[in-house]
Amino acid sequence: MKLFFSEFKANYQKYHFPYQVWLLKEQSDETEEIYENGFLPVRSIPNVYYLARSIRVNLEKFEPSSENRRILRKTEDFESDLVPISEFSYTPQIQKFCKDYMAKKFGLESITAAGIKSIFKSGIYNYVFVWKERKTQKEIGYAVSFISSSFVQYAHAFYDLQYFEQSLGSRMMLEAVNWAKESQKKYIYLGTCYEKSALYKTEFKGVEFFNGFRWSDNLEELKELVCEGNKGYEGNGEYLLRNKEYLEKFYGADLRSVLNNYGNKINF
Repeated sequence: MKLFFSEFKANYQKYHFPYQVWLLKEQSDETEEIYENGFLPVRSIPNVYYLARSIRVNLEKFEPSSENRRILRKTEDFESDLVPISEFSYTPQIQKFCKDYMAKKFGLESITAAGIKSIFKSGIYNYVFVWKERKTQKEIGYAVSFISSSFVQYAHAFYDLQYFEQSLGSRMMLEAVNWAKESQKKYIYLGTCYEKSALYKTEFKGVEFFNGFRWSDNLEELKELVCEGNKGYEGNGEYLLRNKEYLEKFYGADLRSVLNNYGNKINF
């Protein structure tokens, strides 16, 4: 595998020189190892991955909570089929359905029609959970996923927002987690978590997040990072690993200790 470091806006006064880390998957690389190191696939470019605050569920630790069971009871009128994406009939109507969902949920310019098509047609993902009303068999949602022998990535979900109050979106994700557990997968990856609106992804026992140097199951750490958000940890705009308060609060250590005990070894 190859790593690429794409420059982002620098702040010379604070000595900040940020890079987005990309990974190019080569023929001998194991996909599981790429995800294990915190990378997720770029939806429109096969074999290219980006490093991010990824969320996953360790399925060995997962069991349905009372809230999960409540969602199951509330959504008994829905059902799903798991369809290989090679057998999925992608139509202009489905493209419009997904584009309309994104526009209503995230804003008109959140994704183009070509971007929607690339999710289904780029070859990056290999299965679709197709959701229907049980009685009418009307299709009301799609969850595009990648399934390997050991893990699942629940990648892109689209559904009819008239079912929002019936918790269809929550049921779709929960169903994927349950399916992965029953299929004896090790992990299910649920995307990223940078905003408060994404914290619903933590409502599963066994959830972990990648913080740049390790997978952490400390949800207080995650919530504090999310709440500090774009303003920087404690509002000082500093690199996280240079923040003594963060290191002491969550690792009881200084920077040198964290560097010695965590991180990923890379052989060049």
